[in-house]
Amino acid sequence: MKNESTLLIVESLIFSFHTYAGEVQAVRGVSFQLEKGQTLGIVGESGCGKSVTAKSIVRLNPDKPSGEIKNGRILFDGKNITELTEKEMQKIRAKEIRMIFQDPMTSLNPTMTIGKQIAEGIIKSGVSSKEEAKKIAIKALTMAGIPSPEERYDQFPHEFSGGMRQRAMIALAMAVNPKLLIADEPTTALDVTTQAQILNLIKKIQKQYDTAIIMITHDLGVVSNIADKIAVMYAGKVVEYGNAEDIFEYASHPYTWGIMQSIPPEDISNKEPLKPILGTPPDLLHPPKGCAFAARCPYAMKVCRCIDAPGFEVEGDGHKVWCWLYDERAKQMQKTVNPITGKEV
Repeated sequence: MKNESTLLIVESLIFSFHTYAGEVQAVRGVSFQLEKGQTLGIVGESGCGKSVTAKSIVRLNPDKPSGEIKNGRILFDGKNITELTEKEMQKIRAKEIRMIFQDPMTSLNPTMTIGKQIAEGIIKSGVSSKEEAKKIAIKALTMAGIPSPEERYDQFPHEFSGGMRQRAMIALAMAVNPKLLIADEPTTALDVTTQAQILNLIKKIQKQYDTAIIMITHDLGVVSNIADKIAVMYAGKVVEYGNAEDIFEYASHPYTWGIMQSIPPEDISNKEPLKPILGTPPDLLHPPKGCAFAARCPYAMKVCRCIDAPGFEVEGDGHKVWCWLYDERAKQMQKTVNPITGKEV
């Protein structure tokens, strides 16, 4: 349901890659929406379709014949992105939607100074004066917490540490004050301390500029203090969606349980071994019938392997889960205890 505060609506998005081996169905009917100033965390293991979903929003996935959006709409600020020309998309990427990638060293041009790269992006957004662009770039470096920004402006990416390069990427993205920031695993290659600093910086910037954020990660812990809503993805589909507090308090899908049980406990005296999710993800060249998680799920029933579950409303405001365990007929047949809450589903 769209209202005035809704910035982004993704509806039934299907994206496929066309390879020599056949069609890889990377994203299979993903839907969600994002309000202005909110943060959506998209969580799931490698290969589940998180990054492909995010890159579809900015149209950075390969185009035909290598790949294509086969179905669905992406409405950004009322505009259907899937219908825009490449020139129109370049304008949106220049000012309205910016993206931070996982590895800043490969995202930054090693032959250009950090300042020049930021200033170039500012000029593309509509600032005509090079002097004005430089002032904005230095202000962005300051905002990103980079010391001595005037000196750093003239340095190259290899002269920055990993954490500082990621700060430079944040400065590059936020210099034009975009409406939406997409952060694709922005802390994966960083140590825990630097990771916390980068997340705090992103939160601070969001509060300051009221920017909407999509945070992509494989780690629920990363989004625990930053996300307003969470979409849990598996094998190209959203399997659980809701407010962040509801996902953590009432995690409902067996895959979400598996992710939460594999997080190391905060209590170092807890000697219980972590519980990994056994098995491997399905081959999206040949997606299985029914629930893609059924082969790895200890609670799977016969129906799970035949028919995909519809969305069931569970505890929480707008909290939905795509799992047959929440069908009334399944509840009558077997008792299933949520291993996170200890309650019967």
